[in-house]
Amino acid sequence: MKMLIIGVAVLAALWLLWRRLSPPAGMVFDLDDPRMEVAKQTVRDTLPEFWAALAAEAPGDSDFGLKFDLNHGRGLPDRELIGATGVTRDADGTIHGHLANPPINRDFSAGQSVVIDPATIVDWCFFRNDIAHGHHITRLMIDFSPPRDAAQARKQLGW
Repeated sequence: MKMLIIGVAVLAALWLLWRRLSPPAGMVFDLDDPRMEVAKQTVRDTLPEFWAALAAEAPGDSDFGLKFDLNHGRGLPDRELIGATGVTRDADGTIHGHLANPPINRDFSAGQSVVIDPATIVDWCFFRNDIAHGHHITRLMIDFSPPRDAAQARKQLGW
């Protein structure tokens, strides 16, 4: 029995070490990756298109979302880029949304209402008649995805 416990403990330690040394899930770009910088500049340049569509409330337009840095200005060492849905903007420019997925930052939870600092926005999206608009960083990520995954993503986005 003692050997079984030691064996389980060794396996658990090896699994934890493997998890610690494994690359992060998802796609990671260097902070100064020029391709990402181009995508983020495109986001900034085209953000008025997002705000105009949100304000117009046109039939066929839906699923408005923003991607932003949840940890910006919180004194934390890491950025956490996360999506927000149910986006609204008050007359004074205050942006509200709900976290679209579970964040790493444990001070927040999926679905939680948040105020979004415009300086933290890194991407935007919405669907118009089932075709995605925006998704500038998503487009970059798709370009670096395996062909099968890229094709599936494009299909889901109506491209």
